[in-house]
Amino acid sequence: MNKRILPADKALEKLMAYCSKMERCEFDVKQKLYNWGIDDKKSLAIVDKLKKEGFINNDRYVESYIRGKYYYNKWGRVKIRFNLKLKGYDENLIAPALDSFFDNVDYEKMIYEQLERKNRSLTIEDEYQRKSKLIQFGQSRGYETEISLSCVDSIVSSESNE
Repeated sequence: MNKRILPADKALEKLMAYCSKMERCEFDVKQKLYNWGIDDKKSLAIVDKLKKEGFINNDRYVESYIRGKYYYNKWGRVKIRFNLKLKGYDENLIAPALDSFFDNVDYEKMIYEQLERKNRSLTIEDEYQRKSKLIQFGQSRGYETEISLSCVDSIVSSESNE
């Protein structure tokens, strides 16, 4: 990969602009600094400065990430939690933010609607295979297995009643 070498002061300016456009996390910023060839000591100083000046805020980022992935990508709790952990966030920060957000949305309704939409797109006639595909879809989206199962059962049973 081609690394674009930047001096530390230029990197700070670019990162301030980068973080101003939308919420960014420490992980993404550190990745940029690494790609620009900034050494670890200078990287830590830049990240600290960005935190002090409010360009990076972990709480704000986690809340924004959860909101975005839920509303735009229709992700479930499991996938959101997993991806935040990949970015280096601690469970102590993730869990309260997830609980706070999911207390205020109709999570099961969203899961039901997504599974129902997927069900309409399936051409499989066999009920067992259809359920299997829907559950697999739910897991790929990060929905809890119990909720997915209950939604799939109600979708398939309402379909067989028609």
